[in-house]
Amino acid sequence: MNCGDTFLTGDEDDDYHLWIVITPPFEDEVVTVSVTTRRKRSETLVVLQAGDHPFLRHESVIPYAFARVRNISDIAAAIANDTARKRETASNALLKRAQAGLLESDFTPNGVKSFFKEVMNNEANH
Repeated sequence: MNCGDTFLTGDEDDDYHLWIVITPPFEDEVVTVSVTTRRKRSETLVVLQAGDHPFLRHESVIPYAFARVRNISDIAAAIANDTARKRETASNALLKRAQAGLLESDFTPNGVKSFFKEVMNNEANH
């Protein structure tokens, strides 16, 4: 999993959710954010339209409360056993919006925000 990679979780009985990897790997971990359909009470810091990613068919948002630090091998295992499906890489524009929103959102878990800053600072210094 690399920065910009995307994958789906869910099944036909539930909604599929698109996840975007928004950091490069760091010690086998990455930060992921999910994309969900926009609802009345959705966080609207980052609103996406159909076409912003091939999977998106209608107006969607990134709910930063669900941002997570994930183990790369866990994501790879989920893809290997079909509980997740790899999708098209996010555009650079989408990736930049998702990254900026993570830092701006009041809903991003503090630990995720700290890990994100550490990874991005580490990248900038290499």
